[in-house]
Amino acid sequence: MKLVMADQGGDNIVTREYRKGNWTVNETLVLIEAKKMDDERRMKRSGDIEGRGKPTELRWKWVEDYCWRKGCLRSQNQCNDKWDNLMRDYKKVREYQRRTAERGEGTHSNEGSSYWEMEKNERKVKNLPSNMLRLIYERLEEVVDKKGDKTAVAAGGSGLIPNIPYVMDRPITSVETSLPPLLQHQLLAPIPAAIPLTLPAPPHLPPPPIAAAAAAPLVQPPPLSYAQPLPTVDSPAKRRKRGTGNGEGSSGGTASANNSNEVGTAISKSASIIVEAIQASEEREERRHRDLVSLHERRLKMEESKTEMDKRGLDGLVDAINKLANSILALATHMKQSAPK
Repeated sequence: MKLVMADQGGDNIVTREYRKGNWTVNETLVLIEAKKMDDERRMKRSGDIEGRGKPTELRWKWVEDYCWRKGCLRSQNQCNDKWDNLMRDYKKVREYQRRTAERGEGTHSNEGSSYWEMEKNERKVKNLPSNMLRLIYERLEEVVDKKGDKTAVAAGGSGLIPNIPYVMDRPITSVETSLPPLLQHQLLAPIPAAIPLTLPAPPHLPPPPIAAAAAAPLVQPPPLSYAQPLPTVDSPAKRRKRGTGNGEGSSGGTASANNSNEVGTAISKSASIIVEAIQASEEREERRHRDLVSLHERRLKMEESKTEMDKRGLDGLVDAINKLANSILALATHMKQSAPK
């Protein structure tokens, strides 16, 4: 892959031929260093609006130029893709190491062992990167930690993400100076203290009738004797209800019986259909076998008839040759006898 570049004057033309294939360890370290330098460069220019507004393509173009100066012949797209893959693998390993540290298990356990003590197949089983080097991980950790610290410092002191306690403790003199004189006078006027209000005493109300009724003595009913059970009389409504319940139970039993009969009928039909299909398949197989046997017999008969015809043809040819030889012999004998002496 080649790329033709020209400087601002358009005089010097530079042709870059990018390298393809897998990244080497040295190229990866150069990319991490370039990304680290780019973060530092952008942090220094964080106060500049022009520096913050640069698109991502220009940033990765700076990374590409840095890599080329260090001997890493990769394009900005290759650097961007490789960095995304590195960060994805780094986050997986970091999360696994954090979970292992939280569980507090020793390195002798198979499930709680460190990432750096596992084999490649174990890493693949646990859905972890299989070829992450410890040197690469440590360099990435330095870049991520340093970037996080600088982001926190910039968030506390810059105007992009203001610090909340700083804003709350800050006096509002700037706001006062920007207001009109009338509003400033109203803003600076002291707020009068709250005047306590005296509420009138509630009027005396008579006690509710419920309380008066509660004060009266309660008359208790005479105790009931439970020596003999009370007779139970079934009303017509209860008898109808009980009869309805029995009818529902019988109808439910009939419905379940009908359902079982339907299921049995469906099973028997399915079984008969399966048996018929099996019989038809067997008949077709037997018919096919008979056809093959008859075809083989016809082929044998044809071969036998062909052999017989060949044999008869050879016998006729032999007879014809014998007759021709006899005729020639007789002709020669006759010519010898008729010759003059």
